[in-house]
Order: sequence, then C-alpha cells, then structure tokens
Amino acid sequence: MVTPLNHKASFMAYTILYDEPHEAIWFKQLHPHLRDAEIVAISHAKAWASVAKVLAYDRPDIVLLSNGKPILVVEETVEVPSGHNVGQRFARLAAAAEQKVPCLYFGPYTARKHGGSTAGPRFMNLRLFGALDAMIRTTKAAVTTINWPVDNDCEVRRDPEKDADVREYLATVLQIHEQQPGDDINEAILKSAIHLRMLEERAAFVGKIRRAEQYDLPPNSVQFMNYETFAAAFNIGPLHRSIGASEVIVYNVGMKTIRSDPYAGMAMLYHYLYVAEHSNRGLVLWFPEIDFSTWRTAAKNTARKDVRLYRHSSEAILFKDQLVKKSDL
Repeated sequence: MVTPLNHKASFMAYTILYDEPHEAIWFKQLHPHLRDAEIVAISHAKAWASVAKVLAYDRPDIVLLSNGKPILVVEETVEVPSGHNVGQRFARLAAAAEQKVPCLYFGPYTARKHGGSTAGPRFMNLRLFGALDAMIRTTKAAVTTINWPVDNDCEVRRDPEKDADVREYLATVLQIHEQQPGDDINEAILKSAIHLRMLEERAAFVGKIRRAEQYDLPPNSVQFMNYETFAAAFNIGPLHRSIGASEVIVYNVGMKTIRSDPYAGMAMLYHYLYVAEHSNRGLVLWFPEIDFSTWRTAAKNTARKDVRLYRHSSEAILFKDQLVKKSDL
C-alpha cells in the first residue's frame, strides 16, 4: 500500500509532455497530483534543453516533468511486441534510461491479433525483458514493465480497472520524488513493492511460455563471431580491427532502403542485450542490400532518427560494398 504524499507536493509544478492528446488525458487522470499539470505536445517541447537528451532517439508517449525536469518516461501500447517488432519502442526507453530518468513500459504480455496469417493470441518476445534488465544494470535507471490486463479471450481490457497497477506505480514514483526532491529516485523505485511485484508477475508469465529457453539464444538474424572469423567471412582487411572488439555481433538488417522501424530499435535492443555489458564485444550492422553512397545521401539529413540510432548502437556498419567504422559514418 502506498502511503499518502506529504506537503512537499505543493512545491511541485508538473508538466505532461505527450505524443498524442488522448495519452495525456489518460495519464493526467491517473493521480490527483497531476490534476493541475500543464499538458504540452512533445512536438512543441522538443527544442527545450531540459528534455533534448530524453527525446534524442525518438518520441515517447509521455514525459513527466517536475519543475521542468524529466522524472518519468512512459510507453503504453495495446500491441504485443512479438517477433521482430519487439524493438520498435526500445530506443525511446533507452534514451531516458541513459539520462537516468525512470521508465514505465505498459503493454500486454499476451493479446489477440486480428486478421492475417498470424491471427490469434500473440506473446511477448522475451528478449525485451533481457534487454531491459541489461539496460537497468548498465545505466542504473529504474525500468518497470506492467502487463496490460486482457480478458479470457486475450482481448485487451478497456475498463478503468486495467490501470490499477499503473496507478500504484505512479503513486509510488510521485511519493518517492516528493519526499526526496532533487535526489536520484531510481534505486528507490527498483526497491519498491510495486516494481518487485511486477518482476514476480513477469517471471510467472515467462514460466508459462513453452520453449522459453529459445530466447536465451540469438535469433537467426544475429551471429556471434570472433574477429578473425568475421574478417574471413566478409573479406574484411586487418585495418578495420580498430572497431575495438575481439568478438563481433553481426545483425543482418533485412531492409532494402534505409528506414527505422523496426530495425533501428532492434539494433539498440541487441546493443544492450549482447554488447553493453561485454567490453570485448562490438555490434556490426550488416546492410547487405545498401551501399555506402546510399547511406551518405541519407545521412546528410541530420534530423533522421534512423541514422542517429544506427550510428549510436553499433561499432561499424557493413554495407554491400564496404565496412565503415562508427567514426566514419
């Protein structure tokens, strides 16, 4: 049970930055201390110095500011991030975590997909959990996942009670923040009852997934190689050894034109899942359908998020015609 917030709350001026108006309306009603919060579109706030780094990779659904400072980033979705789409929202959380801003991911672990060859219940790609855990260990930021409830037919619920855990989480975050304004609140959130309970619920979900151990291995699009094997396989000269890794993680990015979703988010996810905690590893993105000149043309547009994310997550990109180190991209 979360105890009532103290009188310090009166000194907090909250601002809700939103990507879509309905998300701001939903978030504002989750706690009484947000009743008078100003709401501002992220598109209007993206030039603010206080939030620039949190928005550096992509636009999250919600950024909560307290006295102008980001204290929480929220991603909420009714879509199950299964298969290759699991990384589509990952970079938004990574940008916040790298700035030590707590993050909430609210979405169903299981939900029914309608239409198409994959219609039926879909399940969370468990690599998301592993990558988020690695991100917590690496950045020390608090990242909490909450399962969006579904009914007996795996249809996402829309009733107000679906938000019960989110309300408790938000009350916990605001209580910690208002009792310790200016302090790093991440450790307290990671130790909170709601975060620990969500970990237990997540573990129970994972325990019900058949062949869950398959997610301990890389997907077919990712290969682990020592540098010598990598150089021989792709005819790479010795000068490129300066990518600085004895073990190379090669992600085959299956796109024919340079674009973002879902590949840029997956690159960031694989960076955390396989590389961030291993100083001897480097991520190389393999673009077998794209030559370097095509990249250079795209990279002239400095506003492109896909270019930013590919540069940030990798040590090098292997194009159709050459390998190019991060410093030369």
